[in-house]
Amino acid sequence: MLDRALAIPLHRAAVLDEPVLLQGPRGAGKSALLRLEFPAHTYVALDDAADRVRARKDPQAFLSRLRGPSIIDDIHRAPELLALLAQAVHGRPHILCSSRRLQLPFDTFELYPPTQAERAGRKPVSLEMLGRFAPAQTELLSAPWPLKRTYIERDVRDLIGVHDLDRFELFAQAAEARSGQILDQQELARACAVSHRTVTRWLALLYACFQTLLIPPSLLAFGRRLMRSPKLHFLASPALESQAVWEIYANARHAGITPELTYWRDSNGFEIPLIVQPETAPPMPVIIAEEPNPTEVARLHRWMQLASVEHGALIARRAGRLRQRGIVSYSITQL
Repeated sequence: MLDRALAIPLHRAAVLDEPVLLQGPRGAGKSALLRLEFPAHTYVALDDAADRVRARKDPQAFLSRLRGPSIIDDIHRAPELLALLAQAVHGRPHILCSSRRLQLPFDTFELYPPTQAERAGRKPVSLEMLGRFAPAQTELLSAPWPLKRTYIERDVRDLIGVHDLDRFELFAQAAEARSGQILDQQELARACAVSHRTVTRWLALLYACFQTLLIPPSLLAFGRRLMRSPKLHFLASPALESQAVWEIYANARHAGITPELTYWRDSNGFEIPLIVQPETAPPMPVIIAEEPNPTEVARLHRWMQLASVEHGALIARRAGRLRQRGIVSYSITQL
């Protein structure tokens, strides 16, 4: 069992004797983490039909039987229980777990597949230190964390009609092929032969199942015309840009932080794939490229001059030997 960085924020929240929500994609290790870190909690899984029926039929009685601290897994499968928990003024120390994105008035955490830092057993590069510090180079891990596509059978099936499942799978494959690109819903609708409304609905479904991130455009215009559509990133994409974005995002979420991430692209095609905005530091421009080269460095310096910032980061598949003032170079394994 890997040490998960999120264990510390979870324990801090759990001692407050209020419900805590842990959510994230299937296969990320949510249930394993909770059962390891909270062995004294009663564990109930609502994918068990008998427990789910009891929770939906009489949620008050179901909760009353859980006298001590408990873990309620797959909480999204019992909407009646969710409604009762959300209405409670003072909750009990339940830890709720869901593979579907929920909006509840509790402390909410997100767990994703282990990051490179967690798999290597080291601390990740924090948002504040990105572009200012790089850990020692480590070997590229041989294989990505296996993510099963069970979200389609276990979550999507509950949210769309059975007759749409095949069309949805084809749509998901087409959308994933565009990971790391600026989202063009009209083009995606034409490519999949579905309506724009269907694309909007199915993108929302992928987001609800923690399969995608939509990175909004930056508002730092510098007197230029900017792109206004978000960028689409898939969790399991082989695209380097999406991998880097997810590493940075997951490292922050596993520290209990919701990061502010944007991208910047003007009407002439001048682009910074990622801009990280730490709470206590200036914006950090990040160039992501398969191989670091002087052209990418020049583009990064150009944006740093526009924004009047002194630091930037360059992420590549493997760290290069570029040494430029104000720019720190990373491989994907160093994040």
